[in-house]
Amino acid sequence: MEKHTELEQALRDPSLAIITEDIASQRELNRAFGRYRALSMKQKRFSNYYSGEFLGHSVTEMYVLVRDRLKAENDSFGELHLPGEKYAATEPDLYYREDSFNAGDTNICFILGHSGSGKSMMARTLEGDDIDHIELDDLLLTRDHFTMDELKDYSDMIYSFFNGEGAGYYIGVDERNSIPKEEYEDKVFLDFVSFAMDYAGKHRDRKFILDGIWIYLYFDDPSVFEDYAVFIKGTSFLKSKIRATRREMQRDRETLQDRKEMFGRAVRNYLLDEDKIDRYRDFFGDRPETIFREETGEADKKAEITINELRKIDRCFVDGDAVGITEIMQKTETNDELPGWQKLLIINGCRSALFELKI
Repeated sequence: MEKHTELEQALRDPSLAIITEDIASQRELNRAFGRYRALSMKQKRFSNYYSGEFLGHSVTEMYVLVRDRLKAENDSFGELHLPGEKYAATEPDLYYREDSFNAGDTNICFILGHSGSGKSMMARTLEGDDIDHIELDDLLLTRDHFTMDELKDYSDMIYSFFNGEGAGYYIGVDERNSIPKEEYEDKVFLDFVSFAMDYAGKHRDRKFILDGIWIYLYFDDPSVFEDYAVFIKGTSFLKSKIRATRREMQRDRETLQDRKEMFGRAVRNYLLDEDKIDRYRDFFGDRPETIFREETGEADKKAEITINELRKIDRCFVDGDAVGITEIMQKTETNDELPGWQKLLIINGCRSALFELKI
């Protein structure tokens, strides 16, 4: 009761901006987030501190959670609404024909799951000297992101595609507007997957991993993949969405948006994705070659460490504890287990907080 009272007091404080699950409309949510964005960095830190204390998430994380909850409740696809449990629940990861892939009997593996679910991380646990890992996102506007020499270094398979029968798809943003949708957007993934299956069959000395949302978006029939290894991330829609949002905030927003908008992802939204992924889970789920595992969570653990350290910075900032912030920074600088970008995020957060304390 006391914590609820403290939250009510924080919500009434005009110097703070906190987003709660009580928000009932997108308009109200936008107003609340607008207030947060208008705050000084100091007050944003206070807001994030109290939001973390009372709600378990930063203000930005709460914005994503509430926004997606409102979208699910007001989605225009009628009967497609997902039950709340399914929307938020994470299922075990599915591994179909994993032993066959590890033994080399099957030399191509397709990894499915929501954007942000950890497909690439799953793929990296299997990578080795004899494995080509291709992210299907890289088939979009490829000329703008890879030279042919870079594609050769990236993967023999993807280089062979763009250097051969897929040469017409090797384009950038300047060319895409002159190509009809049905000749590019609706074909590049279909043609590449077909090419990949044939290519893998002719190169039995190597293994290939293809991951991306485009598999279940463009292939309605899971049986197309029953002769190959198929792994499906069970990470929930909601958890995946938060991860994807965090990741995209670290990338070039303009380029990323340009690459994705042309495929109408506003229409092929996460709720539709869940329905398509379920078709694959149902098809492969009861087969004797399939095993299930709970998500290992190594990436999650590191992300959680980063989130906790950022919250500690805010807590120290609220307490005026410059020594505590300095200790967090020094500890992070010597932590060899965190990825470089996560270390930099924490260190920069410490430096910013120390600077603001001196103002």
